Amino acid sequence: MSNNLYFQRDSFITEIYKAAKKDKKIYFLSADFGAPALDQFRANLKKQFLHLGICEQNMVDFACGLALENKKVYIYAMAPFLALRCLEQHKTATCLMNLNVCSIVTGIGLSYANSGPTHYSTEDFASLRSLPNCNIYTCSDAEAAKMVAKETLKIKTPVFVRLDRKASKNLTKKIEINDIKKGFRYLKKSKGSKNLILSHGTIIERSISALSDIKLKSSNSFDVIDLIRAKPFPKELKSDLSKYQSIITIDEQTSVGSLESLIKENISTKHNILPMSLPDQFIFENVGRDKLLDKYGLSVANIKKNIFKIIKS
Repeated sequence: MSNNLYFQRDSFITEIYKAAKKDKKIYFLSADFGAPALDQFRANLKKQFLHLGICEQNMVDFACGLALENKKVYIYAMAPFLALRCLEQHKTATCLMNLNVCSIVTGIGLSYANSGPTHYSTEDFASLRSLPNCNIYTCSDAEAAKMVAKETLKIKTPVFVRLDRKASKNLTKKIEINDIKKGFRYLKKSKGSKNLILSHGTIIERSISALSDIKLKSSNSFDVIDLIRAKPFPKELKSDLSKYQSIITIDEQTSVGSLESLIKENISTKHNILPMSLPDQFIFENVGRDKLLDKYGLSVANIKKNIFKIIKS
């Protein structure tokens, strides 16, 4: 896309397409014709591409059947439907049988804000990470999506890849494959910093914007970590988090089961953790994503407010 804006889904699917051209055991199933990157699959790999219509639960079971025949299967649909509507199929088929199926859930958080609450996906993170035997990745830009796609080709167990709907700029010029393997990357790091912002998905852009607007003394600096893989929780991240006194978690999900919960499950309670997420309620407004994020506490101004709250504490 022009103006240095890129769609995560196109970057991800293109990498899978490249691999599928060389490996006939890779199959791609879709319940959505909405991604331009799918055109190359339909045109050139007709025997490895199947469109199953708007019946996501059936698609999951179909994928599991292919996986039982030793295929590597990718399934693609909108997040509220592939993650939440199909939760039972993921539990009793994909994860219970520990199959080689990668689910690409597109439109996490309030990505589909213009479509109303039926299309919001603000509970998928908590729901998916409750399932055993799975890997969960969240991409914050198209470059991360590209590298995560390459990593999924090596994984033989269930994978969920959470993608945003919007086109956005890449947060860095390049992401190292080692960052994907270890499951996180630093977007901002200062020597001796005792404060951290931990986030994932495109909401992390607001964290960077908030910090860029504030002039902080070195003693009050904040590092920023992009959590790429939430499950299994990165081993190296546990030790890295131990050096911080205060952590702000920012997540475009409801508060129950959000990043705050994940961090508290994996590190000592001695840390001062300040969570920022969507409230534990249904959101019925249909006024656009930015307005909803601002209204429900995830504005840049509110992030700044919490940064100052930690500095003064």
